Order: sequence, then C-alpha cells, then structure tokens
Amino acid sequence: MKYKLTLEYDGTSFYGWQKQKDKYTVQGVIEECLEKIYGIPIKVVGQGRIDRGAHALAQTAHFVAPSKLLPVNIRKALNSLLPSEVRIIEVEEVDEGFHARYSAISRAYLYLVTTEEVPVFLRNYIFHYPYTLDVEKMREASRFLLGEHDFTSFSQADEERRKVRKILKLEIEEREKLILPWCEYPIKNIRFEIEANAFLRKMVRNIVGTLLEVGREKILVSRVAEILEGKDRTLAGPAVPAHALFLLRVNY
Repeated sequence: MKYKLTLEYDGTSFYGWQKQKDKYTVQGVIEECLEKIYGIPIKVVGQGRIDRGAHALAQTAHFVAPSKLLPVNIRKALNSLLPSEVRIIEVEEVDEGFHARYSAISRAYLYLVTTEEVPVFLRNYIFHYPYTLDVEKMREASRFLLGEHDFTSFSQADEERRKVRKILKLEIEEREKLILPWCEYPIKNIRFEIEANAFLRKMVRNIVGTLLEVGREKILVSRVAEILEGKDRTLAGPAVPAHALFLLRVNY
C-alpha cells in the first residue's frame, strides 16, 4: 500500500529534510517512527529538499507499506512517536502511480522579512534586515523573474543540473502585523510568496536576497533582467538566511 503524508515541522533544530548519516533530519525521524510501527525499514520520499533551518507548513511525502492500516491510525501512531517539532497533518491512501516529487505540479514558499527589531520569540522565523526598503522597486524588479527562465544566477553555484524553472507567482506584500499559524505579533513585515513548478537549491533565498538589494537601491531594477540573462551566480545578491523560509504548500 502507498500512502501520502502531509506534515508540518519547525526546522530550527534539524539538519534539513533529507536523511543524512549521523544527522538529525526530518526524513530520518519519520523513517525511524515508521520502522517502529511496521517492524521493518520503510523509505520515505519527500517532494524535494528543504534547506537546513527552514520550516514547512505543508511538506508532502510518500511511503510504501507492507500492510494496510487505516490512514487515521497511521497518523495517530506517527504523532505519538515523532518529536514535538514534527506533526503529521494528514495521511492519505494513494494510487501506486503517485510520487510525492514527480507528481507535484508546483510548490510555493514564503519568506518573512522585517526592518524592525525582532522579539526574541520570533528570532527563528523572520529575518531582521535593518535598512530602509523601496518595496515598489522590489515589485518592479520581481516581474523580470516571472515565467520560464534559466535560473543559474539564483542557484547554488556548485549545483550541476538543468536550471530552467518556471515561476508562476512572485508576490511581495507589506503587512502591519505578523501572522503565523501559531501566533500574531504587532511587527511590520514584508512577505515574499514565490510559487514555481520546481526550485533549485537556495533559489528562493537568492531571489529574496537580490530583491532586498534592489529595495536598498544597491542594485538597479533593470539590472535584475541582466543578472538573470547572465547565468552567473556571482552577479546576484547574497542569499538570505534559511530560518525565515517556509514551505507553504505543494500542489498536485
């Protein structure tokens, strides 16, 4: 039987999603719990990597089980065994042809920035960027990135794979209050929401870092188009930290 998992997690203490030897990872702890439930090793396949320190509001994955259990019972069993930083939202029985990564149509990420001082309890969820920003210029520059392009300039420099991706949505919104699923806080913030068919490693963080440079007027709006066409990581702005990055959803 094949099952799809939808889960949320706080990535602060994890070494990313992907299982690694002697590292505390989300995939690793889920596989450990499934082995306790089924009595044999179970491989979990995620929709893709998520950076170390980043979070997920709706990560998806699948696994193949040796026997059939009710999805609600799998969810209860996993949540009773998983560490408090991870929670299974939903378990669904899926067709054999379903694949968490390859069946996905698009993914959406959220990145949170504030120019104000960050309260201690929000330090792991929002990036403090203490500069005056021209948000309208950031929006203008972001339009160059919409559509299908080679995003080499916004990828990790050592990544060796085809780098053409299609950005379906890139919205930059100013808010007076920070609203997260578990809290509301009166702090002004800027929300970057980016949806694409797929992402390269650090692509969201590199895009946000470049747009912040535009907002500070360190990079001209028109320069973003040149950076994209240049296909050179050194042309773009620095990557922003991972702790303010959230996987919002995966669409199938």
